[in-house]
Amino acid sequence: MPKFRFETIDSDRTTISEEELASVDLASPRAIEKAHAVLLAHRSVDQTASITKVYDEAGYLVATVNFSDVMRDESRRQPISDPSPEEPGVIRSG
Repeated sequence: MPKFRFETIDSDRTTISEEELASVDLASPRAIEKAHAVLLAHRSVDQTASITKVYDEAGYLVATVNFSDVMRDESRRQPISDPSPEEPGVIRSG
């Protein structure tokens, strides 16, 4: 499997990690997963300017994920409510 280098850049540091992925198509979704993990771990820190860049083995940039976009996507998600055990419109007698 090909290796990919993930560079997460925030205001004061750059974190680099490498992972093997089955294809280049998985690089962007994996970078988004990593961004979610960072945002959850550091909720009290402003991460809006942080980005993750993904490079293939040859050093070509294959994906860029802006944390601000990930945060915006998170805020658009609607909470999933539990489905009602009752059928809608059915009145049960007791």
